[in-house]
Amino acid sequence: MKVMMSSRWVFPFHGYGGMERYVYFLAKHIAEQGVDVEVISSPEKEGRKKTENLDGVKYRFISPRVQYGRGFRFYRTYHHFNINLSKYLKKKEFDILHAYEITSFPYILSKNRKPIVVQAFGNEWYKAKGFKNRFFLTPVNYPLKICMNRSEAIASEGELQAREIAELFDVERKKIFNIPDGVDLSQIEEYVSKASVTREDLGLKDDDFIIINVNRIEKVKGVYYLIEALDKIRKEIENVKLILVGTGTDEERVYSLIKKLGLGDIIKHFRNVDDELLFNYYKLADLSVTPTLYEGLPLVILEAMSVELPVIATNTSENPQVVKDGVNGLLVPTADCNAISEAVITVYEKNLLKKMGEESKKIIKDYDWGIIAKKAIKEYEKLV
Repeated sequence: MKVMMSSRWVFPFHGYGGMERYVYFLAKHIAEQGVDVEVISSPEKEGRKKTENLDGVKYRFISPRVQYGRGFRFYRTYHHFNINLSKYLKKKEFDILHAYEITSFPYILSKNRKPIVVQAFGNEWYKAKGFKNRFFLTPVNYPLKICMNRSEAIASEGELQAREIAELFDVERKKIFNIPDGVDLSQIEEYVSKASVTREDLGLKDDDFIIINVNRIEKVKGVYYLIEALDKIRKEIENVKLILVGTGTDEERVYSLIKKLGLGDIIKHFRNVDDELLFNYYKLADLSVTPTLYEGLPLVILEAMSVELPVIATNTSENPQVVKDGVNGLLVPTADCNAISEAVITVYEKNLLKKMGEESKKIIKDYDWGIIAKKAIKEYEKLV
């Protein structure tokens, strides 16, 4: 079986975003099962070579480079890329296309095309408040609706997201199958075994209580509310510290709040770091907090669980799929700094860190990429 995957961006060529990493890991582990996989994406810079092989997967880069952001250049380059992608697919022999976001448009309108699986993958576009009212008013929502309705199948990250998709796009639930995000547990164990950075290296003490947040610093990720909560937490837990990993368009606003609250001395901020160092940071922490406002199943929650961290996360979308309230963490309302601070203080003062961390380790075993890849292959075979 020959599987094509199409995504505007993909790890490691376009950074560390959740969608980018999802495509990379799913492709890699499907290839390890003996399936021929080719990933088509835009180049991270114009003029780069058109093909590259990585971890058993062929990557094909088709111009133009899809620009970052959500402005005119993003939409223009995105649709131009999709048109060129469609032309490329029409010339290729393959069995199934797994297309992320709107990359199957306009190929999905072609005659004699191959079966298509569409995956919106945690898209904030269709989860944002007021989406239904402006559905046909953006260059992404209209093609996404066409892709959802015309595809042979739709992949979601979990049951709640599947119901959201069925309702919003008016598609039958039986058309949707679940392929959750995952983690490469053997690779993570290797990273952790090589960990060399210590708390002392970061200017932290052994008895510090360390929270970690790994996210793009965008408004939708709710980092601002975590910083507000941190101001309340430090009044109850004097040795609290925060490791913040990520970068994004909301950095200026977040930094203004950090300065206003005088929290600079208890926050260690790192921007893009490689995976080996990232898991070193996870291992230094005591607790992970993910205050996202809405999305699919955040990879960062799974990553934290893989190193036995308890997780405090917002009770939105697929978070409850892996964060079992009162078992391996606590669920809190979105955009609520008071709820975040109360949850952190509760876990700390009731000495639940070790117990909840052990539960995280049990739950995460079902989210290894090897297991998830086999699920995906079974769904592909049904369609072929």
